[in-house]
Amino acid sequence: MAQKRKKSNPDKFNYSKNDSFENLQVVQEMALNRKGKDDEINPDISVFLKAEELKGKLCGLYSDKDNSASNINLMGSVIIDGKELNVKLGDDVTLDRRDD
Repeated sequence: MAQKRKKSNPDKFNYSKNDSFENLQVVQEMALNRKGKDDEINPDISVFLKAEELKGKLCGLYSDKDNSASNINLMGSVIIDGKELNVKLGDDVTLDRRDD
């Protein structure tokens, strides 16, 4: 017997960062307004903090990788009083270095 394939709804997969952020805000409000015994407000701080962490990750505040790029300034030759000066700092990476 042939199996029926479910038709996928394209709107079902339209989920944005804003949608997720708004849902996490709702979760935080629920966590802060949670009622315990005798209808006393008993906030669930761990749920609140987890939602806060997820909101931060969603906004790119926390990163596992270090994305800082090192800037390297390269200076070409300089002409002073008609004389060309080539400033050389460090090793030339184009040289073929062989240990003999």
